[in-house]
Amino acid sequence: MSVKLVSQVSFSLALLLTIQLAIAKGPTAKPSCTDHCGNIDIPYPFGMGEKDCYFNEWFEIECNESRAFISKIKMELLNISVEGWANVKSPIISSDCSDWVSDLPFNLTGSPFFISDYNVFTAVGCNTRALMINQSLQRLGCDSKCLSHKKDVDWRQMLPNFIEEDSSSNYLIANDYCNGTDCCQVKIPSSLQVFNASFQAINNQSTDGCKLAFLAGTYPGNSWRKKDPNVQFPMVLDWMLYSNRTESYNWIINSSLWSGNNSESESLACFPDGSSSINEAAVFWCYCRRGYEGNPYIRCTGTEDQQPPQ
Repeated sequence: MSVKLVSQVSFSLALLLTIQLAIAKGPTAKPSCTDHCGNIDIPYPFGMGEKDCYFNEWFEIECNESRAFISKIKMELLNISVEGWANVKSPIISSDCSDWVSDLPFNLTGSPFFISDYNVFTAVGCNTRALMINQSLQRLGCDSKCLSHKKDVDWRQMLPNFIEEDSSSNYLIANDYCNGTDCCQVKIPSSLQVFNASFQAINNQSTDGCKLAFLAGTYPGNSWRKKDPNVQFPMVLDWMLYSNRTESYNWIINSSLWSGNNSESESLACFPDGSSSINEAAVFWCYCRRGYEGNPYIRCTGTEDQQPPQ
């Protein structure tokens, strides 16, 4: 039996804008800790150097020639935010592609990182069924067919078409480029932690041609600001302090950051984003309330031009 999984955006763009304005100012790293790697901001709970600069080993950042990597999961950072998301370079899994070395799959199980449902699963190839999930009760993927007797695709020409430039010269992922001919796309559910795409033939047809599968996405208002000449794609990871929502919530409540009672804090607000039955894995994230600024995982301070809400 196959179950079709459909994800929905769980909070509005208006709320995102409010959060971005609230945390736009103030220090984001701990005192005496480096807050940049190249042009990438490194906010706490992420950090580099001394162990006190990052929350735990999952959040340690390695800076190598101005390129930032999440050390524990070995993924390169493109952008990161205290709002509970990070853009990393997506692995591209391939088969039978000349001049292309397939990236390795990944498994984030046990970590505080999750594949965001802002990503789109994309497959390129002829007469190919690409599967992201292939289990007894769950199957998620899409079919990519080619017209006539075509047996291969020109991935060098096709991949750049997945990247769009907006009016501000930022780059976005085109999530409506594919219609099932030469490539296909499908939205993914939330709280997944494993990516190991597989390929199957459709109707026993030959699948000797090049086949690619990858995840890509950006949050609204936080596009990819550099076009990679090697055509890599940004993948969105959601994160929280611990691998489950309950522990993350308890840490915030018991910390000195929470100014108020157990139901509400004056300075910061935290929310579970989305729903999942996987280890309560829907992401739990925090931000400084309107009238405050800074990093909710260090301290939210009242702004000078706004009075804190009563």
